[in-house]
Amino acid sequence: MLNHKTLNHRNIYFWALILLAASLPLSMFGMSFSIFLLLFNWIIEGNLKTKMKILRISKSILIFVSFMLIHLLWLINSTDLTYGLHDIKIKLPLLALPVIVGTSEPIDRKQLNVIINFFITAVVIGTLISTGVLLGFGSYEITNVREISIFISHIRFGLMIDLAIFLLFYDLYLNQHRQKSYKIVYKYLGLLWLIIFLFILKSLTAIVIFFLIGTGLGLVFISRQSNLIMKYLLSIVTIMFFLVIVLVLYKYYAKYSYVEDIPRYGLEKYTINGNPYNHNFEDTQVENGHFVWLYLCEKELRSEWNGRSNLDYDLTDLKGQEIRYTIIRYLTSKGLRKDSAGIASISAEEIRRIENGIANYIYAEKSSLYSMFYEILWQFDMFKRGGNPSGHSIIQRLEYLKAGFSILKKHFWFGVGTGDVQKAFSQYYEETNSQLSYEWRYRAHNQYLTFFLTFGVFGFLLIIFAFIFPIIRERGWKNFYFTIFILIAFLSMLNEDTLETSAGAMFFACFYSLFLFSGKIKT
Repeated sequence: MLNHKTLNHRNIYFWALILLAASLPLSMFGMSFSIFLLLFNWIIEGNLKTKMKILRISKSILIFVSFMLIHLLWLINSTDLTYGLHDIKIKLPLLALPVIVGTSEPIDRKQLNVIINFFITAVVIGTLISTGVLLGFGSYEITNVREISIFISHIRFGLMIDLAIFLLFYDLYLNQHRQKSYKIVYKYLGLLWLIIFLFILKSLTAIVIFFLIGTGLGLVFISRQSNLIMKYLLSIVTIMFFLVIVLVLYKYYAKYSYVEDIPRYGLEKYTINGNPYNHNFEDTQVENGHFVWLYLCEKELRSEWNGRSNLDYDLTDLKGQEIRYTIIRYLTSKGLRKDSAGIASISAEEIRRIENGIANYIYAEKSSLYSMFYEILWQFDMFKRGGNPSGHSIIQRLEYLKAGFSILKKHFWFGVGTGDVQKAFSQYYEETNSQLSYEWRYRAHNQYLTFFLTFGVFGFLLIIFAFIFPIIRERGWKNFYFTIFILIAFLSMLNEDTLETSAGAMFFACFYSLFLFSGKIKT
């Protein structure tokens, strides 16, 4: 039972941090409530003069929170104040958490471990819930495996899985000889499961970061081995591991590159219903080795499709793509002819897949890594052909970067302002008659570029200084927890607007503050 001895400001602060860490992968409401609780407790705890004194002498915190001051100042350079204030609202944790954590009584190593363990447990719970969604439990209709992350975006979830993996690995590395056997077993099983699930989730950003940081840690670990036999053995295992990866990727590429041998002459000219086929040998696009534009009879496709689906053949699928193109690609991927017989041979479930924009049957194989590899290569082929990037995550990002750099050229010195980022992108897409459908016209998906075009060169340098200065001053690189976290965060910013969503801003603010500003915790 709680009493005045246990329900004090110090304990409320500690449990609010636990709630925040546990909510990151599971609950937007939990994140918001924990921030409110931390702020409310910080205020009513009192000692504001002492806290302000700590804040005044803490250059690291002051420099970091200047990040928000820059956002406020650049509102002057904006015409859309509503958007600008919304952006600032999303990033408020980057102001609140460093101040609250940095001016509160430091937590000790034991308390930090409790917070980390709650975070890791919450991530594992999130992966189990996502697996349940993947297996069909609940009322969720999943057309893409990335949709199984139902609480936050799969990309942010993937970053949290990366962090949980490396925190768990470090805990096992340091403490496995000091813990009970059953706890060690649970942690190894948890570590293995998180790595497996990372590939089930198919978040390319998180997978690449996992390999980059994992490789770096592996090389450091090997270099520090004093036993030469162990060092050579680990080196051989590492080399073999990468050889296996190379062989698997080569096998995937060879499979992707296979093209069926079709004679140019002698193809059947008519369908079983007597309608003529169209054979276009000039377009060499293939799906799973089959030519897309051979054995095509759109007259039959239109009639048969409209008889089985409520989405008209001449309109778009639920991803905003031309549904006729999705149908043709899907049938080709199965080696079927694009006629009435082809449509008739696929199931009602496959009709729904096509309606949802799935253009190749292997994309529906949710646990297949080859499907992810295939989609990446296909998108680059599409990009080279000048195809419509709408709905295709990788080549969309190339369009976003192109748009971002174009905007940056026009606003190099002072940027477009905090409130006019989306407006600038929308204007670019209109002026260039972008192929992107309206629902896919997003921002840069590169946090550094977003900062640069928002604040210009001067504001961008101030932002980078606000992030880097505290790391240098507090010697953050000596803290394993912080080093791993900041590597994950900074690498993710190359491919994502990590701080432009509530979940991303909360994730960054929580662990940046906890690992860097909460006292001198050695790891």
